[in-house]
Amino acid sequence: MRLNAIQLFINTAVMMSNLFIPVLAQNLGASGTEIGIIGAVYGAALFISTYIFSRAADSYSPKTLLYAGFVSATVTFFLQVFAYDPLSLAIIRALAGFSVGIYPAVLMLYVYNLKRSIGKFSSFMPLGWAVGNLLAGIIAVYWQIFSIASILFAASFLITLTMPDAKVSGTKKKADYFSRDILKKNWNIYFGFFLRQIGANNVWVIFPLYLVSLGASDFWVGVIYSLNPTLQFFIMRRLDSYKTTSLIHAGDLLSAAAFIVLIPLTIYYQAVAGMVLIAFSYSFLYVGSMRELIETNEEKGAAAGLLNSSIAFATIIGSLVGGAILEYYDYAAVVKALAFFGLHRLLWLLPTTPFKAVMAAGAFFALLSYAVMQLTGSSGKPQKSS
Repeated sequence: MRLNAIQLFINTAVMMSNLFIPVLAQNLGASGTEIGIIGAVYGAALFISTYIFSRAADSYSPKTLLYAGFVSATVTFFLQVFAYDPLSLAIIRALAGFSVGIYPAVLMLYVYNLKRSIGKFSSFMPLGWAVGNLLAGIIAVYWQIFSIASILFAASFLITLTMPDAKVSGTKKKADYFSRDILKKNWNIYFGFFLRQIGANNVWVIFPLYLVSLGASDFWVGVIYSLNPTLQFFIMRRLDSYKTTSLIHAGDLLSAAAFIVLIPLTIYYQAVAGMVLIAFSYSFLYVGSMRELIETNEEKGAAAGLLNSSIAFATIIGSLVGGAILEYYDYAAVVKALAFFGLHRLLWLLPTTPFKAVMAAGAFFALLSYAVMQLTGSSGKPQKSS
């Protein structure tokens, strides 16, 4: 119960802070490219942190890493209140991203060694996203959103104080932060998830702006964002009995379908169908990938944590791609290029706005992810890194 509460609180805090960052950045004068950069620096800091602390998860006391993560996040998320221009927002977001990367690997390993269901524990992650999105949409005042997020991290720290000093069982060795053994043995899972998340982050970095352009208020942005993780909460709890590779393949295909569905929107509430598909796709991908990594690797904390690193690295690339497309996509120029090369019959496939072009890019990367997993497969055999 305490672990589930922590999972709920920290993901509520992260999501309620993340939701309106693109809108806040635009209000502070950021261009499309600068919005992408702000998302990218958060992702870069998150990537560095998750990589370092996923390796440390198998070597250090779980509670020590949880303390460090929750205390630092309490401070850095509150600092977002003081952002006054795109540069200050980017710096503070980088600090927040590093804080958020400290705890995920050790928290998942802690759950595994308590013999808890990974699917059920993971389901509280999207539940937190749903609550965070809904709260952010209702509150819609930036300083209050960031303050509540900070309080939730502080509450998670206090709950951790009451938890036992349990040792994480399994392989315990001095952390080798630059070992590539685990990456090599699980590269198809990491790379496939990475590609899918490039497409997803390419979408999410501008999606609130897309909904606003279609007539959504801040409240309805929060409500629409809440639908996806709310469904994930119920879906993830029922996936432990399914084959991991089947979940991963289905997740990639559903991701592509979801982003394609988001292309022809003419009003904000039409996004509901796409969000439902995204709920199924991410639930399948996340639980399938996480179970595959934990069940088939001896250094479970590092293997699971590096999935979070691949997600964070994709945030960097995806945010830059989404921001660049938003600012530089020129429908008229692409039409002329297709006509010049005699490809005018393909015009019906062409996104007519930068927002729609971003959705198309999301579908493209999801299909690349599916191709990687289909071509490489997965052994499903336990592996030990040296």
